[in-house]
Amino acid sequence: MGVWMFKFLFLLQVAAAISPEATAAASTAPARCIEQCGDVAIPYPFGVGKGCFGEEYGDFNIVCNGTTTYLNTGNIEVLNISLAGQVRVKGWMGHDCYTRSGGRETSDQWFTIRLGPYTFSHTQNKFVVIGCDTVALLGSRDGVKYSGGCITFCDSLGDAANGSCSGAGCCKAPVPRGVRNFSTVHPQLLQPQPMLRLQPVRLRLRRRGEPVADLSDPEFVLRPLPIVLDWSIGKETCEEARRKPGFACRGGNSECFESNNGVGYVCNCSQGYEGNPYLSGPRGCQDIDECRRADIYPCNGTCKNTLGSYICTCPQGTTEGPSKGVCIFNSTAIDIKNKEIRVSLKLGLGVGIGLVCLIAVMLGACWGLQRKLLQQRRKITDLKMRLFEQNGGPFLQEYISSQPSNTFRIFSEEELANATNNFQEDQVIGRGGHGIVYKGKLENNTEVAIKKSKMVDERQRKEFARETAILSQINHVNIVKLLGCCLEVEIPMLVYEFVQCGTLFDFIHRKRHTAAGPIPLGTRLRIAEEAAEALAYLHSYASPPILHGDVKTTNILLDEDHRAKVSDFGASTLAPTDETQLATVVQGTCGYLDPEYLHTYQLTAKSDVYSFGVVLVELLTGKKPLHLEGPEEERGLAMNFVSSMNQNRLTHILDAEVLKEGETERLWEIAELACRCLSMKGEDRPTMREVAMALHVLGSSKEHPWVVQHRPEEAESLLGVREPSAYEINSDTTARYASMGNHAMFEIESGRSKFKK
Repeated sequence: MGVWMFKFLFLLQVAAAISPEATAAASTAPARCIEQCGDVAIPYPFGVGKGCFGEEYGDFNIVCNGTTTYLNTGNIEVLNISLAGQVRVKGWMGHDCYTRSGGRETSDQWFTIRLGPYTFSHTQNKFVVIGCDTVALLGSRDGVKYSGGCITFCDSLGDAANGSCSGAGCCKAPVPRGVRNFSTVHPQLLQPQPMLRLQPVRLRLRRRGEPVADLSDPEFVLRPLPIVLDWSIGKETCEEARRKPGFACRGGNSECFESNNGVGYVCNCSQGYEGNPYLSGPRGCQDIDECRRADIYPCNGTCKNTLGSYICTCPQGTTEGPSKGVCIFNSTAIDIKNKEIRVSLKLGLGVGIGLVCLIAVMLGACWGLQRKLLQQRRKITDLKMRLFEQNGGPFLQEYISSQPSNTFRIFSEEELANATNNFQEDQVIGRGGHGIVYKGKLENNTEVAIKKSKMVDERQRKEFARETAILSQINHVNIVKLLGCCLEVEIPMLVYEFVQCGTLFDFIHRKRHTAAGPIPLGTRLRIAEEAAEALAYLHSYASPPILHGDVKTTNILLDEDHRAKVSDFGASTLAPTDETQLATVVQGTCGYLDPEYLHTYQLTAKSDVYSFGVVLVELLTGKKPLHLEGPEEERGLAMNFVSSMNQNRLTHILDAEVLKEGETERLWEIAELACRCLSMKGEDRPTMREVAMALHVLGSSKEHPWVVQHRPEEAESLLGVREPSAYEINSDTTARYASMGNHAMFEIESGRSKFKK
């Protein structure tokens, strides 16, 4: 070869080679299978040929070519197989050499184990580079994609002399976990130094701790070197594999361990057992007779073998020392025993004192905790009482006691928490800008709707008790019933009857095409009449008059018989009693808002009439109050309807289902009533009482099976005294609250299956 400048790189096994003893205890494979190929023992799950290796665990097939053993690929020679999860195979080194004249001889190595349950061991292999001014790279493309390497510098061969790889003329790099192939590359990044006259060198593989030596052998680059591969069973963890019928660890004396390469698992015999953990029966893990291996398991007395261990009984006059199986004389034993007694006494005394101190500390902590809990309960009780008084609790208690016939009651926070399962999210049936509504069930199994408001101002807090007292007297078949309230919280909660069948909005827009079929005109008129009667009752027969303020189809609920019940989960403020109390924030819903209210910011009874007119048009047309698509003049339902009436195009906007009934004349009369309600000026609109009477006449003009004849007893006054009309009121008690001139708008709310849209 002449005189060469050299650079060598190779994959070096730095761990101890796998000893033959590691597999000596393995059980043999089935009798018909090859158990030895040359000098290599082949333990199960490895085997030669189909039926001899554990196919269900992976590709553990071994190729035996007479005296040489190969992996299943047939081109990687096997040097040793260990049941500890490792296989030692033959590898080769790459090199990069330069002649004195500048010529270059390069050999890159490429090694792959894509098939089979193998990866390069990251604990038993190192990438080692030896030479002067050498750059070497190690790359991997499959499994873990990796690129690494190292670089060496030296001025003469003496720097890379025999010995350990200390960094001069030699460098090392780790091999990452999970690598399934690698290739060595030595790019010409550094310039060779032809002035160096390097003697032919030789390098041999070393075990861990042994020096790198014999660098002068010119055939060194042709030597093979061992590479250690990790192997494992499957891809599951031990816990996952145990649940499957094909678990590889056989018998009750084997244990499962996670694989070093991070994928799959390996099996091992339990402590005190030896054999092949992948086989059961006599070829699997068997008990070790420690008494026959005195060199490993010493015993100076009588040895008795047990499953997984052994017992050593010392002769008379001796006792077992600190090490198992080592018997010592009694004098020493007595000293040791006395020492153990002293240690035990000290330990017992210390433990006793510690327990006494611990008990004392625990008793003190319990007493302190109990005292703290009592203080917290007292604070909570005081806070609840203060909130109860701030929210008008004494006034309401006095009012309830003076009204024995009134079913209104004051609930505690604990009662409402129990009714709603501590206000769980799955109990929410309504959510909006003003609060959250929960469905609850009281102790008597009464279903209720509980409103938990988000905020309240001081003016509302002061008026809350008086408003609630008035609202509690409302008893009308078409108005949701207020059952009670809770005052011992920061923001009072209201409790209403629960209405099952949703809102009028759903009935018109979402369920009209269900199996129930189209909605007859009579049913629409009856619902409109019932809602109008409820609003007329609030305007004309409550004292002080109550303005709804947010009339719309989502605030009209329907029970099982499609009977209308007016409710409102929205605004809750007093109507102004003078000009200094005008609203500063518009309340209501777009599409239903009274245009006059938008100018004056003062809510009147005629504002509710306008909103009801939109509801009536919604019933006639089946359209929503706002439609953001299409021509601008058709986006607002109210104005579009009035325009259609003025242009004599009513049939173009009415619901096709009501047109099919052929009652054109009555439809015109209902449409004219709706247009009167939608007048721009409030003074041109009828009162709700007039609207209710008109709808009653229109609904009775033709005999309909759906008409419900309301009895006078279905509507009672706020104080329950009978008067000769469909509504009743007691003027004597009314005088205690306010005159008819002091209009108050209150929140008319109830439970329902869905919140307002």
